[in-house]
Amino acid sequence: MEWIGWLSLAIVVGALIFLGISAFKTFKSIKPKVDHLKEAQQRIQTETTKIKTETDELKVHQEHIMADVDHAKQAVTLTVNETKQIPQNAKFLAKTAVDSAKNKKMAKA
Repeated sequence: MEWIGWLSLAIVVGALIFLGISAFKTFKSIKPKVDHLKEAQQRIQTETTKIKTETDELKVHQEHIMADVDHAKQAVTLTVNETKQIPQNAKFLAKTAVDSAKNKKMAKA
């Protein structure tokens, strides 16, 4: 009966040794895969940072373009408004010239 205890102990020790060996083999086979995943994660992080930087640069570029468009829009609006006032200014100039000529004639007379 005593030999059953020793046999059970030997089986348990053998099982623990087998567990340790299989765990070590599993760890050893998984390590390259884990390293590959870490490298992939690093590449993705690098690409994400690069895309974020490009996005920020594009936002700045977009703001410059919008400022240029606003400036051009203001210039066109000002030109159109000034062009609309040309007939009124021409009438005023003509009226002023006629009045000035009349005043000169009256002053000579």
